[in-house]
Amino acid sequence: MEVKIDKFGRILIPKKVREELGLKAGQYLEIEQVNEQEGIYLKKQSAAAPQLIHSAEGFPFFLFEENQEEEDAPDAAELIRASREERDQKIMGL
Repeated sequence: MEVKIDKFGRILIPKKVREELGLKAGQYLEIEQVNEQEGIYLKKQSAAAPQLIHSAEGFPFFLFEENQEEEDAPDAAELIRASREERDQKIMGL
């Protein structure tokens, strides 16, 4: 299959290929240069873990990737536990 690089260096992955591979807008791909003869490989990356952040008022909330699937999300209770443990260690000076 042949695709063209536009003037901004982008390529369009054909819709049929995106659907077959389950690629969605905003999803990250890893690009690897193999060699001059073989060119490059694109590899799907798993969704990034959501970030536990705090509002200006101090309320914690999770920031997810725009298109992150629910089954890719880590356990919220575990993220909260880890955040609390980190906070406690800072408070105790460890």
